[in-house]
Amino acid sequence: MVIDITGLTSSSQAANSRAKVSNQPAPESKAQQSSTAPQGTLSSGVSFSDAAQAIQKSVGQAVSEGPSVNEQKVAELKAAIDNGSYQINYESTARGLLQLESMLD
Repeated sequence: MVIDITGLTSSSQAANSRAKVSNQPAPESKAQQSSTAPQGTLSSGVSFSDAAQAIQKSVGQAVSEGPSVNEQKVAELKAAIDNGSYQINYESTARGLLQLESMLD
C-alpha cells in the first residue's frame, strides 16, 4: 500500500498501487489448509512419518486427559512436610540430577 506523506505521488500512481494490492488473491488460512490436506500431509507437500503421527496423537490425548495425580500420595507428602517428618534423600536427588545432566550432553 502506498502512503503519500510528501504529497509528491500523483493520485493515479496511488490508485494503481491500490488496485494491484486489491487484485491479489487472499492467502489460505491454516484451517482451510488443514481441511484440504490429507492427515499427515500439508498443502506444501510435507508429510509426517507414522511415528510422528503417533506421537502427535498421544500428546493430544495426554493434554485432553490432563495429568494423572495420586492425590493420596500428595496428601501424605504435605502432611509429612507440615509435621516435619519428611526426610530428603540427598544421594538419590544428586544421582537423579547427574543422570538428567548426562542426558542433556
